[in-house]
Amino acid sequence: MKPWSFIALLLLFQQSSVIGQDAADLIKKGETALNSSLWEVAELHFRNAIADASLTPELKAQAMVRLAESLVHEGNYSDALALLELSTVSRHPEASFWRAQALAGQIKLNEAIAIFSAILANPTSDHRAEAGFTQASLQLALEQPDAALLTLSSLIPESDPATVSRIKLYQVEIFIDLGRIEDARRAMPEKQSIAPLDRPLNELLEAQLQLKEGHPEVAEVAFQKLLNRPLTGQAGLSFERYQQAAIGLSDAIQAQGNQELAATTLLNFIDDHPDTPVLEAMFSRILQWIPEKPTATDPILEHIEKWIIAPVLRVPPLLRPTSDFLNPVAGDTTALAAWPGGSETGERKDLLIYSLFTQAVGLHRVNTPEAQAKSRNLLNRLRIQHPDHPFAGKALYQLARWHLDKGAVDLAFSILESLRDSKSNPHLKGLSAFLQARTSYLNGDPAKAAQLFDEAAKSLSGNDAQVAKLQQAIARIRTADGSSLIQFDGLPPDKELQADLELEQALSTTPAEAARTALDGFLIKNPDHPRAAEARLAAAEAALSTSPPDVSFAGAQLDALAATPDKTASLPQARMALARLRYSDLSNNSPATIAAAQSIIETYPNLPEAAEAAFILGRNQFKTENYNPARLVFEKLAAADTDLIRAQVAWLLAARSAALGGTEASRREALILFDKTIEAGGPVTGIAVLEKARHLIDLSRPEDATDLLRAWIAKLEAEDPLQLPAGLLLGEALFAQGSTRPNSLAEALVVYDSLLSRTESHPALRNRLQFLRGKTLELMPDEKDPSKTREKQAFQAYHSVLETTAPPVEWEYFESCAFRAFELLEKAGRWQAAINVAKKIASFKGPRAEEAASRASEIQLKQMLWED
Repeated sequence: MKPWSFIALLLLFQQSSVIGQDAADLIKKGETALNSSLWEVAELHFRNAIADASLTPELKAQAMVRLAESLVHEGNYSDALALLELSTVSRHPEASFWRAQALAGQIKLNEAIAIFSAILANPTSDHRAEAGFTQASLQLALEQPDAALLTLSSLIPESDPATVSRIKLYQVEIFIDLGRIEDARRAMPEKQSIAPLDRPLNELLEAQLQLKEGHPEVAEVAFQKLLNRPLTGQAGLSFERYQQAAIGLSDAIQAQGNQELAATTLLNFIDDHPDTPVLEAMFSRILQWIPEKPTATDPILEHIEKWIIAPVLRVPPLLRPTSDFLNPVAGDTTALAAWPGGSETGERKDLLIYSLFTQAVGLHRVNTPEAQAKSRNLLNRLRIQHPDHPFAGKALYQLARWHLDKGAVDLAFSILESLRDSKSNPHLKGLSAFLQARTSYLNGDPAKAAQLFDEAAKSLSGNDAQVAKLQQAIARIRTADGSSLIQFDGLPPDKELQADLELEQALSTTPAEAARTALDGFLIKNPDHPRAAEARLAAAEAALSTSPPDVSFAGAQLDALAATPDKTASLPQARMALARLRYSDLSNNSPATIAAAQSIIETYPNLPEAAEAAFILGRNQFKTENYNPARLVFEKLAAADTDLIRAQVAWLLAARSAALGGTEASRREALILFDKTIEAGGPVTGIAVLEKARHLIDLSRPEDATDLLRAWIAKLEAEDPLQLPAGLLLGEALFAQGSTRPNSLAEALVVYDSLLSRTESHPALRNRLQFLRGKTLELMPDEKDPSKTREKQAFQAYHSVLETTAPPVEWEYFESCAFRAFELLEKAGRWQAAINVAKKIASFKGPRAEEAASRASEIQLKQMLWED
């Protein structure tokens, strides 16, 4: 926000401030709210205080600085900076500190460090110690640990004893992270100098040092002592430190040779804290500690199995470019609404993902056909349900390794090649190239291996990249090339070379969020670097690939590139155009996106960017309901695209476009396009089958839908997540034939009953199935008296959803069942029972609670049924 617009905002608050409140009292309330971490409350009080015209300049400056502090805590850095630039505030002693904090929040780390350094240089500055600690943290973020240690050392001379001990403890942490254990031991402060709040941290670091120094028994006792304290209220030990203690305890136990107990320690911790943010670190250890040849009843595997809950129904965004179209809208009755996914019951997504992967790899070690089949099933479920998670690619990579172990080289290579085409995970791309290179080398193709090792080196970083380069050199020697990529240079450090290396490191950083931060840091330090334009383009691409995309940051980078056309002439113009197209697409500007996509296709028809532009063009035409043009674009792309996955998705979207095209001929042709999607094979085959079945039902061809679904279900494994949506559609297709083939209702009921057995932990799906069961039972003849229908059983199905005290996880089918149960009682004249059911519905306070209460009152009044 511009400073002038912020002033306008302040004037607005002057007009709407609470009249009659003393400004000093408002400031006091704001400071109390700040101390209680109620940032939004504090902001409101300070804004109202500023609006008081009688406020003295000194108090006004104080209130504005506190307002800026509130905004920083809220993460509203731009408004905080705009406020701090006002002359009324900028001269306040604390203004520079909060300006630095706001800049740090905007990832302008070097600018923030410059301000913190000035504060640190003045022994009388406000927030000097906090500035020093923050500066050290920023330097660590920039991978400058020595600078951070120097910053902390410079704080010591002017600090009180308690602060000195805090400084030394921070230094110990850094030394431990660097593996400099002797330096860490020397830096450890004397126990008597440590403030009470810092003693738990001191105990944690002491335990970590004991473990690093080869005393795991001592470390185990120390870690256990920390964990025995109650998590809430323990002075100085945050949940982050508590997690470190849990990991330290397991490491100490493992260091004594008891891997099973070490793993169990972490498993029990996860049981108690399933939402811990360090699941990946914990599961990586657990995976290492699963025996190389476990039994099928291995206790670690049995423990993890508890966390692998059955899937619920939702559409996953299989591929980021198509996620807008592979997710259903509210109330969707299409096949998409029946897709298995994960959040409607509030399941713990990360715990499930890490459990799926770890269990899959562990089961594969059991080395029985059943265990290995289940392991593949688990990895496939992970990929289908959570395709955007980094472990989805890792699961594919693991499957490729297993195929190689079995000698299925072609199948493994097809997977690895798809991973090498990935732009979202360069590290996984590099690992895939390395594995393919190694296999090629061992299979007697050193030339291919050298090419792939080179590709791997460009995607990997650090020691992994060096290993790839060395392997490439060896492979090239085998091809009689003789040249080596390993070079030695005795020249002194060169600033320009260092900047180039920093840029290369930033360009190879993963994931996208980290790449965006690294590239922004590089541009802050090197705004005039010869390759700054390249860095800006890469930063924009990274920002567009984050989840969620940082559209504003990407736009700023692209605007900066547009303002300096002389510096972008050497950049790949097609790549720049595609970045601008993606920005336009994510900005939801469909007309501009369509025009830009058509321009790329016309200008660069033979480049890969044209295919991606065509995909975006089709999506936006689809989004704007121009279904026929969208269909033509998708069909053309699908027929020519070398990216087999994108081609299959294009066939699917072409089929959807035809289905919505508006003419009978188009709707029939959609079936042909669905068939092409299925024949193409790939990650959306299952969706294509489901959608074709859905379309057949919509075309009043439920018999054909039934045949399709029965054949498809027969190919699925019993635990395949596709069983659920396919079963729901099969039941619907059978139900649709009830008037012409009565036995189909009984068949539909069998399908729904079989699905019901899978819903023990999924009340949302259970509610839906009970509604479908009730509808079916209401049409089926009673077995004892064929002249009647099975209304009693239907009522039991409907009413079952009310037999709970827990709040419903979804309302549509819950209330549909509940109201249908009420209506059946009303129809039967069972007035008191109907009143009771209506009041029960109202007690859940759902969307139709008022309606339920009203209908209960109506019956009471009409039937004169009053409570005693």
